[in-house]
Amino acid sequence: MRFFTLTLLLISSLVSAKIVPATYFKTTQNFIDKMVKKHDFNRDELLTIFATVKFKITDKSIKKKDKKKYVKKPPMAWDKYRGLFLTEARINNGVKFWQDNLATLKRAEKTYNVPAEIIVAILGIETSYGAKKGTHPTFKTLTIRAFTNYRRQRFYRNELENFLLMSRENAIAPLSIKGSYAGAMGYTQFIASSYRHYAVDFDHDGVVDLFSSPADAIGSIANYFDKHHWHDFGEIARPISLHTKQLQHAKRANSKPKMTAKYWRKQGFDIDTDINNKTKLAFVRLPQKKIDENWLTFWNFYVLTRYNHDNRYAMAAYHLSEKIKQQFNQ
Repeated sequence: MRFFTLTLLLISSLVSAKIVPATYFKTTQNFIDKMVKKHDFNRDELLTIFATVKFKITDKSIKKKDKKKYVKKPPMAWDKYRGLFLTEARINNGVKFWQDNLATLKRAEKTYNVPAEIIVAILGIETSYGAKKGTHPTFKTLTIRAFTNYRRQRFYRNELENFLLMSRENAIAPLSIKGSYAGAMGYTQFIASSYRHYAVDFDHDGVVDLFSSPADAIGSIANYFDKHHWHDFGEIARPISLHTKQLQHAKRANSKPKMTAKYWRKQGFDIDTDINNKTKLAFVRLPQKKIDENWLTFWNFYVLTRYNHDNRYAMAAYHLSEKIKQQFNQ
């Protein structure tokens, strides 16, 4: 009773200052009830950690819960986007990471049939090989996004539920975890649900640790792609020239290969002769300041977009992997 009395007094004092703890919101209280009933969490422990998160509030955020207006910005040109990731430093550091973790990457290749250079490239883009994992308190990030006027509240509440389960399953203090501004964590920048579904104990120390174990990060990325049906060491993409009428088939959004090479050949597309008639293909258009690039993409390119749905991300990962592999093999 003393704990609840103190909590109420704290809330009362903060409300007058337009700052309230997360427990002020009825939706948060309902969420805590759910975690207690569904997952057998300790109510007092949840109340304690949720009380650490404070919101600056307005009448709109409490009474109307208005969602922030979302204005979609035009995409960054592909040539500029590519330049953010295909840097000399990122390539050199990727080679060093590969050399430092050679045995683990070989084991990941053998276990999951995902090329080492792809795993290294993803780690390079996400966190510069673990150097930049994020500084935002993940519990606070998810709580604010789940219970104030952010977009995708349902998504963030689901991630908050998975985050608390992930913390308990791996014996990690929830308030100790830091990540990206949107709640992604560790070497791999997995969100909580991905951490629970795809992270693996690849160094066999009894703990699934994406915060300090490069081995677990390597194995988890490989497992992620394997679970999304990566075709063993299959091709990813190659450039293609398209006539004006064919450009409508080159999508700027991520595109799942559905039609075969045979089908596209019948439509008049100049598909390279080494590609089997049964191979399913798609076409990707990457916007640039002057002339857009067009690419013929295979299933594995689509799998790359499962990590991040932006075609530019997948293509940057592919290009970076090729640069790292080339320099590694020199």
